[in-house]
Amino acid sequence: MNNLLTGISNANSILLESGDYNRALHDVVEALGSATGVDRCYIFKNEKDSEGVLRLYYINEWCNEGIEVQLGNPDLSGHSYEVFPGLYEQLIQNQPMYGMVKDSPNPFFREIMESQGIISYLFVPIFSQNEFWGWMGYDNCSTELAWTQYEVDVLFAVARNIGLRLSRDRIEQDHLQIIERFNMSVQASQQGLWEWYIDINKVYFSEIFMKMLGYKHYEFAHDFENWKERLHPDDREYALEQLNLYLTRKKEKYIVQFRLQHKTGNYVWIQSSGIVKRNKDGLPVYMVGSHIDISEIKLQQEQLQKQRNEFNNLINGLGEAVFRLNLDNNITFLNEYWTSLSDYSIKDSMQSKIINYFVAEDRDAILDALEHVKKEVRESIALDVRLIRKDLKVIWVQLILRKYGSDEDNSVFIAGSIINIHEKKLSEEKEKELSDMKEHFVSLTSHQFRTPLTVIFSNIELIELYATKSDPQLASRINTSAELIRNEIDRMTDLMNNILLMGRYDAKQFNYNFRKTDFTGLIHRVIHTYFSNQPDGRRIHININGKEQEVMMDEMLITHVLTNIISNAFKYSEGSTDPQIDVNYLDNVVEVLVSDNGIGIPKNEIEKVFNSFYRATNTLTYQGSGLGLVVAKQFLELHNGSIQLHSDLGKGTQVFLKIPYSK
Repeated sequence: MNNLLTGISNANSILLESGDYNRALHDVVEALGSATGVDRCYIFKNEKDSEGVLRLYYINEWCNEGIEVQLGNPDLSGHSYEVFPGLYEQLIQNQPMYGMVKDSPNPFFREIMESQGIISYLFVPIFSQNEFWGWMGYDNCSTELAWTQYEVDVLFAVARNIGLRLSRDRIEQDHLQIIERFNMSVQASQQGLWEWYIDINKVYFSEIFMKMLGYKHYEFAHDFENWKERLHPDDREYALEQLNLYLTRKKEKYIVQFRLQHKTGNYVWIQSSGIVKRNKDGLPVYMVGSHIDISEIKLQQEQLQKQRNEFNNLINGLGEAVFRLNLDNNITFLNEYWTSLSDYSIKDSMQSKIINYFVAEDRDAILDALEHVKKEVRESIALDVRLIRKDLKVIWVQLILRKYGSDEDNSVFIAGSIINIHEKKLSEEKEKELSDMKEHFVSLTSHQFRTPLTVIFSNIELIELYATKSDPQLASRINTSAELIRNEIDRMTDLMNNILLMGRYDAKQFNYNFRKTDFTGLIHRVIHTYFSNQPDGRRIHININGKEQEVMMDEMLITHVLTNIISNAFKYSEGSTDPQIDVNYLDNVVEVLVSDNGIGIPKNEIEKVFNSFYRATNTLTYQGSGLGLVVAKQFLELHNGSIQLHSDLGKGTQVFLKIPYSK
């Protein structure tokens, strides 16, 4: 009995004093095994497998002399409690289990126990923090020693002490983990911690806190005055006021931003937060908190605010109203120009339907456009519509709509602008009215001219016929005069044709017929049709360079251009050598060079010949209207082409034409 009490005392001392609980379990098993006089003392530990099944593992053992060691026996570890019916049910109730092996009703249990030579046994459960941690076993292998109730009770008490020691270790380990995690969190978040013992006015600052301000721990005074003096002069009153409001319960939370002076003299933006502890009378006695350096955040906020101000200045400085709509077509944003345009204030216009500001006849078109852009991202629609100002004046505006955002995250909205085009619209209407009047006048005038010219031309032929039959001498003089009249009629007809073409061009009344054309073939046809039988016997020479390609063009218009240019080459080089055409097929354009060795154009007049009715001073004796080059330039521009002149007075002229292959 004395040995048992001594062993239990030693076991309890080990549990209290040993630093390593694994070593403590080993020593406790040895002490109790020796003290109880059993042949084997051991511990089984419970562990759950990956499927959550509770299994037993043989982790500690002491054996008497002559008893076979079982620690490491694979048959004793990894079993579930199902193979030992009644064992788990007994121990989980925190009840010991003991008796003779031969009396066990479980054959598998008897087999395992007898294989180890065990005659009697005692199992006492070990609980740690109310969890079934495992159990301790005592085996007799040499005698049928029956366990007394006293022995069972005292060994059960030791098992409870083992559980307490395990609980203490787990609590200490959890506590250390909590402290470690807290320290890691503080380090990771770079929070400077502070403690303020208000009743004795003592403050403690953490190393990160002091480092935040550029100080080492031995350089920084740990008192409230030091903190207060470092507050920026512009922030001091506010920061102290916020602290006082919190301490006097006039503010629920203490979170405040201010600037503290760095060791370098600069200021660091800080966000301070904390919580207070009060005594039984409700007075603050202790406060703990943290400082976070938010200088970078503040800098970003300042830059963002600067950009926002610049954006607002830009938006409000635009000469157009900028708006934003939600999917219900309600206005959610307007810039300041809206008031100038509509005379409505921004405040009065917010959340109103945008279509309410337009005339009734235009609203359906606006609604259709809104529905369309809601279905198409990045596609904008522009409408010319009429806006009703607050003073009921109706003005023409251009309404531009576009969809932004994503349907997936419900961030869709419509944005756009409203541009005042009222003066432009009035000007266009006036211009159209003038153009219609001009077209009518040109058509009427041309008709009025053509009729008498046709009559004159017909009568000239009759006069020539009668003169030939009546008086040959008179006929000669009449024929000379008739030729002059015919030339003037041709000139007037050419003038009328060019005027009509210009009028149709200005009025945009051409019916264009662009198609791919064999350009080389067209030039040959023009020359054969119009220039193959010149009165002076001259002809034009053609050079084709490069790989011939088809050109997208209106054949009638380009024919008119070519006949004008080639006609000029013959007309203004009379008595000189033959004109020449060089056709160069380049990468993207075909270039036509028409050259002559005629009278040329004065250098100071080259640009002027593209003005309507202008004729160079050295061409006034030649028949012409002063419109041929003007019409040619207009027709080439319709093809995205161009025309240029190079000329030397008295030596000749070169006309460069360029026409893209595809319009």
